[in-house]
Formats: sequence, structure tokens, C-alpha cells
Amino acid sequence: MKKLLFPLILLITTGCLNSSVEEYDDTADLAFYEEFSQRDDVEQTNSGLLYRIIEPGEGDSPDENLFSFVRYEGSSVDGEVAFSTNEELDIFLPEEMTTFRGLAEGIQLMSAGAEYEFVLPSNLATGDGRVFSFNMELDSFLIEPDEFLSQNAQNQDITETNSGLQYRIITEGQGEAPQEDDAVSVNYTGSYTNGFVFDESQDGPVQFSVSSVIPGFREGLQLMAPGSVYEIFIPSDIGYGTNPPQGILPGAVLVFEIELVEIVEP
Repeated sequence: MKKLLFPLILLITTGCLNSSVEEYDDTADLAFYEEFSQRDDVEQTNSGLLYRIIEPGEGDSPDENLFSFVRYEGSSVDGEVAFSTNEELDIFLPEEMTTFRGLAEGIQLMSAGAEYEFVLPSNLATGDGRVFSFNMELDSFLIEPDEFLSQNAQNQDITETNSGLQYRIITEGQGEAPQEDDAVSVNYTGSYTNGFVFDESQDGPVQFSVSSVIPGFREGLQLMAPGSVYEIFIPSDIGYGTNPPQGILPGAVLVFEIELVEIVEP
């Protein structure tokens, strides 16, 4: 998986799903919507969203306040506006989608692995008369952080500290653990609880001061001896909180696999 959050890619015009386009004759759009609604495999919600199930998926569906990881291709009926993730993952938070509300509604009908075709009337899309059609795949979504941490703590190989940090020992090294004023050399991979990688060391170990990293990462390092490999689970309040740097989801549990290569001598 990629380590960065990929933005929406507009194929024909510039903009994003929240962009507006000029009014135009919607006769063909309304005809398309009506024709699609008459198909035997199409369902209609109370809002007017049309959908058909291509692949059903498995498990629960995301609530509007849960980050959903999706792939999609879509366009207006006239073909003037089109969107695609180009097989990469985009991240939606349904409750914050101010336009294309039909997609926010549609995501909540899906479960992980599902692929649906959606047809959005104008009032659930850009509001300018255009009807849109989307094929969307729900790759996964993040469950509530407290729910994840509660479930994770039940695993026999998980230890939880007083701060709420959880960790799993993969390989135990030897020697003394670093202190806060030490510098260390580490390999690491950072992901969310669904496995989506948002950051990782590349081309060999990276060096930094223990004191320079977020509290949960700092605490985890100080549990490890050189040569150790740990998987740590960092709650938001000892991570980046609700106002993280760009590319990190607010309030998310962060999962890091860390190899402490060595404590760097000054």
C-alpha cells in the first residue's frame, strides 16, 4: 500500500468532488436516471440514490463518522466531468462530505470488499442539474478507536501500559533500552488499524532523537533493547491527537512496527 493520502484525480476538468460546474440542459440526465431506476437489479433509497450491487462484500458497514478507504471511477452523464482514483485508495469521512452526499450515503450501505454502482441525482451530487454515475469499491474502514483498542487488549500477546500504549514483542533484543535524551537508529512502518501504510523508513534505518517523536512512539522506544522488533499501538491522545500534520488522520490509532537497530553514540 502507499504511504500517502492520495487526493481525488479529476480526469477531464480540474477540481474535486466538492467543485461546482455550470448549469446545463438536464434532459438527458433525467432520462438516464429514469432508465437506470427501472432495471431489475437496482434499488432506490428514500433520498433518491440509485444503486446496484456488483460484489456484496462481507461484515459490517461503516458509520458516517468512520474513515472509509475507497476506489472509484465516476462521471457526469454528459461525460464533461469525471473522477478516478486510478486504482489507488482515497479516504472519505462521510459526515464531512458537503457535495456528492449520495456517495456519503452509499458508502454506509457497503461492507469491506463490496463494489457498487451508484447513480446520483443532481441534489445528491453537485446540485446543478447533472446526474452522476460511480462505480465504487469499499476496501476497508477504520473502526472506532476505543473499540479497536479494547478488542486488541484482549489478545494474549498484547501488553498495555499506564498511558494506554499497547505493544507486542516480535523479537526481543539485548542490552539497555534508550533514554529520552538518546539518539537511535530504527527501521519502522506506520499504518492505521486496517493496514493502510501512511509512513515508513526507506533505504535503510533512520536516525533521530527519542525526545523528538510523539509520546507513544517515544514510550515504545524506551521499552526496547537494541535488536528488538516491536509492534506498538498508539492511541490518539499519545499520538497526533485531533489536529495532526497533513497526511495523518485525526483521532486515529497509529500502528508502528519498529526495529531498534542501535542506540547512536554521541
